[in-house]
Amino acid sequence: MDLLCLSSRCFRVARVAVVPGLLLALGACAAGDSSNPAAVSPAAVAAPAAAPVPVSAATAVPVSTTAVARDGLAALIRASAVACSNASAGTGCTAGDADSGDFYDVELSPDCGDQGFFAGVAEAKGVETLDAVPGSGSKASATAKLSKGQLVCVQGIGRTGQNPLFYYVVAIPANTVGKCKSNALCDTYGDRPISGMKGTRGEACHVAAPGHYAGNCAQGWVSADTLEVFSSGM
Repeated sequence: MDLLCLSSRCFRVARVAVVPGLLLALGACAAGDSSNPAAVSPAAVAAPAAAPVPVSAATAVPVSTTAVARDGLAALIRASAVACSNASAGTGCTAGDADSGDFYDVELSPDCGDQGFFAGVAEAKGVETLDAVPGSGSKASATAKLSKGQLVCVQGIGRTGQNPLFYYVVAIPANTVGKCKSNALCDTYGDRPISGMKGTRGEACHVAAPGHYAGNCAQGWVSADTLEVFSSGM
């Protein structure tokens, strides 16, 4: 207590508590003004946007694969010398001379992947592949000669009624066929000598996309009785 004197009288006055008041003021400044936009509570901060979910491989079809498949079908139609009522789908196809009635209904299947149709050359002397189905007025010529034991993918079936008479085949490297792994059939049939190929320039036969091949692959029509067809698959 301090003593305050006015004229002849003195009074006792309480000392002001300065220090505690200053501490309270400093505490209020540290807490920040709620109206200050810079003083935003952590709860008010927006959460970061969720990352977009990538499309799974099962639903995303690579454009390049689709393009290769489309181009492969067009190339197969040209190489096999067939005529199709719906070329873009590869349906309604025939080979031979339709005007004379000497023709075959043709089913095309360009895929040589997991859903492919495979066979092996069973003829002891091998077999020549032809650029067209032989028939009346046909000028079919050999494109290559496959040796016995050559593995082939069947890309076309020429029928009269329900009976396959000719197959359009392509010889592909056995080590590129997934179904050949640990498969006894691929001990009997695989890569064998190929001779007399036409157009040997350019790239060797290779996988362009899953189930589709490009390059200099030996291919053409062969008689159905020269092959052992893997009717039960590989």
